[in-house]
Amino acid sequence: MKKFLQPIWKLVNDYPAVATAVVIYLYYLVTSLDFFEHAREKKSLLDYVLQFDSLIWMWLAAAAFLQLQKYKKRQQQETEKRMVYQHEIKLQQVQNDMLNDVTALLQDSINNPLAIISLKMQEMRRKFDTDEDLLRSLESVEGALRRIEHTVRDLKSYEMQKMMKASGERMDTADPAPI
Repeated sequence: MKKFLQPIWKLVNDYPAVATAVVIYLYYLVTSLDFFEHAREKKSLLDYVLQFDSLIWMWLAAAAFLQLQKYKKRQQQETEKRMVYQHEIKLQQVQNDMLNDVTALLQDSINNPLAIISLKMQEMRRKFDTDEDLLRSLESVEGALRRIEHTVRDLKSYEMQKMMKASGERMDTADPAPI
């Protein structure tokens, strides 16, 4: 029985307007057959109204059913969209943590030697403050140190922007079409 009802329920969910129209017209067919079967009997206006009044209620029930199906579909789309957004947020958190770890590792691996170089350069500056050639060389080394620091900072900024752009593109493609 379940195997028989499952495809029918799928059709009702996929095509609710067609399903309600079939039910209404089948009901109309049955009431019309009943009406013509008793056609020879004399009927009043009230008999005609009572014969077909439930057809109006069926149309109202069908309209309510269609609205309910539309609401369920919209709810399902919103749930799917929310799940995609939650997944994206988790993915962003993981990517951000990984980026922070990589950047911290880079900063430790680069900044610690740079700090040592900077300290040694200050010592050299103090010891050899009269040697102009050495001071110019130290200034160029300090400029290179600052460029390396800026490069590490820019690398983190670039990776963060790239991650946010990719996440935005995935979220844009996750939006279901409006009903």
